[in-house]
Amino acid sequence: MAPSPQDMNGQGSKGGGPDKEVISLMKDILSNKPLSCDDITSLDHARKELRRIRKLMDNFKSTNKNGDRASVIKDAPLSSAKKGARNAIHEQENINDYVKKVVPKDAAIREMIHTSIKSNVMFGDNTEDELTEIIDVFEPCSFAAGEVVIQQGEKGDDFYVVEAGELSITVCIAQDDDDDMIDKSVNAVKVGNYSDGNSFGELALIYGSPRAATIEATEICKLWRIKRGWYRGVVGQHRQRLHREKVEFLPQVNIGKQLFKDVLTKSQLDSMAQLLKQEYF
Repeated sequence: MAPSPQDMNGQGSKGGGPDKEVISLMKDILSNKPLSCDDITSLDHARKELRRIRKLMDNFKSTNKNGDRASVIKDAPLSSAKKGARNAIHEQENINDYVKKVVPKDAAIREMIHTSIKSNVMFGDNTEDELTEIIDVFEPCSFAAGEVVIQQGEKGDDFYVVEAGELSITVCIAQDDDDDMIDKSVNAVKVGNYSDGNSFGELALIYGSPRAATIEATEICKLWRIKRGWYRGVVGQHRQRLHREKVEFLPQVNIGKQLFKDVLTKSQLDSMAQLLKQEYF
């Protein structure tokens, strides 16, 4: 017999077996876990989490298959959806509150940053107008030889472009199967270098996940950086302005002897505005 909602909360029936294990796994896997997955600190940790989730789903499939259990699965995403909606509203508020600060830089520096980020997959969906505005807010920063720019395992917020200097890329490889990266015995392995024109830290612009490697200056370095909040603010506000321009323009477009506004609803015009893409000639 499948557990009732009370059973899932630890009340009512106290039956053991697969049901009890499923409840325990669900609480253990889902309780107080952030949607951003910031708690995942290593590949081993991610694999363990995935194994536990797969075991949970396997138990769901192999045990009682009546409607009560299905409703539990269906109800779970609802909470996540609500959290996602709240996060989206919060992010929208941050975009609206952002005030752009243009940092002066000469044409050579602007071209250097543009060349670096244009080839980065992170910026593949940004238009040239957006790239121009993004470059506006990059700020300079310097690091002495031996100074750590990024520490593996720490949360990231900055994306960097190297103007001058060299930096080493080091990854700590775990030697045991402990979930906690901090307590592991590790080996630091140098996997490469960054130098003039290179960029790094792009995932920090969209995720708050821990850094995957340690980046350390091996000589005096001058970098240019942008923070996640600046990137989201610049791109978000640019797209809002562009959308408003499209919404104002589309109603006046002719279709034969009629205008779009005469044959399309506001909702349809808004949807069309969202689908329009800029092209450069």
